This record gives sequence, C-alpha cells and structure tokens, in this order.
Amino acid sequence: MVRVSVVLEKAPVLAQGYSTMGLASNQSAQAYRQSLIADQQAVTNRISTAIGSKLDVAWNLTLAGNIISANVRCGDIEKIEATRGVSEVVLETKYEPCETEEGAVQPNNGASTAMTGASTVWASGYTGAGSRVAIIDTGLDTDHQSMDPDALAHALQEDAQKAGQSYEDYLAALDVMDEAEVAEILAKTDANGNPILNAAKRVSGLEASNLYRNLKIPFGFNYIDKGLEITHDKDSQGEHGSHVSGIAVANRYLKRGEEFVSAMKTLANPTLNGYPDINAPDAQIIVMKVFGRSGGAYDSDYMAAIEDAIVLGCDAVNLSLGSGAPGEPYNETYAGLLNFLTTTDTVVT
Repeated sequence: MVRVSVVLEKAPVLAQGYSTMGLASNQSAQAYRQSLIADQQAVTNRISTAIGSKLDVAWNLTLAGNIISANVRCGDIEKIEATRGVSEVVLETKYEPCETEEGAVQPNNGASTAMTGASTVWASGYTGAGSRVAIIDTGLDTDHQSMDPDALAHALQEDAQKAGQSYEDYLAALDVMDEAEVAEILAKTDANGNPILNAAKRVSGLEASNLYRNLKIPFGFNYIDKGLEITHDKDSQGEHGSHVSGIAVANRYLKRGEEFVSAMKTLANPTLNGYPDINAPDAQIIVMKVFGRSGGAYDSDYMAAIEDAIVLGCDAVNLSLGSGAPGEPYNETYAGLLNFLTTTDTVVT
C-alpha cells in the first residue's frame, strides 16, 4: 500500500484566477470548487470499478491542485492512470521530524529580527495586529506563557487606546478572528451538504467551540490524527511547532499575576533592540498539526491544511519541512503546487 495523489485533468480553483483572500465568501469560486468535487466523485467511482474495490480516499484537494489523495495498492497504479479524467498518479513524499544529536546544533536566534527587518517594521507601527498566521507543523504548547490570550488582549487594548478607539471597535476594524467567524465558516457547505473545511470533513459533529481555543489561538486542528489534540503531549514528534510559532507570533507581553510585563525585560540581555526573535507579536496563530501519533505528514496532509488556511483567511502560512525546496527532488508535482502558491495573495513560506 502506498499514498498517491491522483491528479485530475481540470484546472484547480486558484489556477482559474480566483484570489485566496475572501475565498470562503466567493460564491463563484465555491461553485467551481463544488464542480471539481463532483468530478472527483465520478472519477473515484470509475477508479473503484477499475481496481475492483472502493478507493480509500484520504483527501479531496481542489484549490492549488485538483487531486484525489488515496491509499492504494502499488499494482493498481497503472489501472488508475488509465482511468478517464486522470492526468497523472504521483507517489506522495512522507515527511518526518528531523533528529539531531544534542549539542550538534547551536542556534543563533537573537539576531533574527535584524536579519528579517522586523524591527524596522515595528518602528513603522506594525505589530501583526489583525493578521492570521497558520503554522503547519508539530502543534503547539497551548499553555505556554508566550501564547497567553490575556497578554494579547492587553497589547491590543493598548493599541486601541493609542488609536483613540474602543477595544471592541478596534478588534472589529482589525477583523480579528473570533468564535462566531469560525462557526460561520464551519457552517458553509457545498452543493452536496459537505463542509468546505477539510477539517470538518474528517470529524463528524465538529463545532466552532472545539476549534476555537482563545483570542491568540482562534483555530486548531490535528490533520494527521484527524482530531482536536494540537499539543505535543500525546506523541513524540517534537516541539518544533512551538519553536516556529514563538518566532512568528509570541506575545510582546508576559502575564505576571494580574500584571503584564514586556517580554524584552525578562531576557538576560536587555540591550536587544525590540522583541527578541519575534516577528508579529500581535498576530493570531492558526495551529495546524500534521505530525502526531500517526507519524509524519504526506504531501496531501499538509496541502489539506494549506487549503483550510486559505479558507480561514490566513495572511501567512508557514511550513518547515526540512528543505528549502519542499517536494524536490522527490515530487515535482507538489514542488510545482508550492511554487504556484507563492504567487497568490497569501504569503506561503
């Protein structure tokens, strides 16, 4: 048995020129997406007939690629390739967390904000407020002090005061994701009544209160185990996701009792210019766990997460797959899809 991507002939949604921004509310884009799903069902039925058993579908992808991801017998690949409507069948790469010897790596994170230019952006008044950053990784230590929702609320209240607005008006102007928005997106379905979120297709009865954790973490889902466990507590896949999330969106304040202190002042080196190794401290984080009890992520697992990130209106999506050219040289098809995503209105890194 192997995991393959059955690439269909029709162009995916984004290749039709639709923007990733506001995609969930774009009726034309969603109608085209539904037509692809209908075609995929027809092709799935033809494949099932050709191989003599029901196709074990993992994901139906429609945005960057028009793909049926499935677990199949190696000997059936030629039959699948010969099925009407199929363009190609691609073996998917499976990514595993990197392992290194203790002491072999000496990370130098303290200078990263100067390297990225984040401190210059802060000086212009931008802190990431109103941005949604999806981290597709091993999950998140949701109880970490740097991800405290009260600390984010404190920062946003401070910014609202500077802007001369009420806290509620400021959040509305920023379009901060709340539970009501998650519920609205979760309720959206295609013509067959199926949810447009890939996460909702994998867990029946999913509610917004399950996905929405708090102001800092308005959405979290486990795409590899198909569940709601997004921490590192129940598997041995490492805490890389928390490391990446901290670099991207760790709060600029830490909660100490009922008070809030600058994250900078707690460091051993108080002379650092700005918040050390944090890029967008006032942004929200969308946690998409693709490494868990079921192991590492296949190409279609992280692509399903990317699709949901786009539907959720994320401004940026980060994948750390251990390579500067993910997909290459193992899978030119997915390398092409990832390269295509960098040309869209969502920052896919």
